[in-house]
Amino acid sequence: MKNNFNIKATSIVEAMIVLLIIVTWVIWMYKILNESNKLVITVRNKIQATQIARQWIEAFTNIRDTNWILFSSDYENCWNVLNYNPLCIWSNNTSHDIESANYKIILDEDNRWTLEKTILSPSLNYSDLEYRNFYKIWLDLNWIYTHSGIITEIKPLYTRELSISYLQEDLTPWNTQSPKIKIISKVQWSDNTSTAAHKIEIEQILSNWKSKK
Repeated sequence: MKNNFNIKATSIVEAMIVLLIIVTWVIWMYKILNESNKLVITVRNKIQATQIARQWIEAFTNIRDTNWILFSSDYENCWNVLNYNPLCIWSNNTSHDIESANYKIILDEDNRWTLEKTILSPSLNYSDLEYRNFYKIWLDLNWIYTHSGIITEIKPLYTRELSISYLQEDLTPWNTQSPKIKIISKVQWSDNTSTAAHKIEIEQILSNWKSKK
């Protein structure tokens, strides 16, 4: 009787050990799969965010190049004019220039990129709903990331902000009469892989090299 009891007790202990191993293995596999899924989501979202940020650099480059085309008679005063204002021609009035500020870019009725200066307080960031609503990115029918148009919201929630500043030849800060502009395209988003917002910044310097020809 005693031997039977010992055998049963041993069997129960062995079964509990096996069950513990199985539960531990299941938990470990779940963690591995969960972390792998998070990694896939992070990489996918980061690739899309990089595309969104790069498009902003290309859009601003297009603004400069369009100014060159529209105002070829005055490269010096018109390369950085805001929203293709023809009053820039042969004018030293810098009030028509693109200011050092933060912007979003939208497509106008002529399908040209135009700048809209931020109206937000500098203290706002991605954690603020007002910021996210102002800089929210959408996808139009031509698969262009935009702030306007016939649009579908992109998930996860991406925001895109363009920071513009002027540089001298030695890359120190200057005003709108400088021949160089530094552009920072900042994209932020949130997903279920982190409690904090993710961020990507791409920086590029554009110059008015046509004015030197």
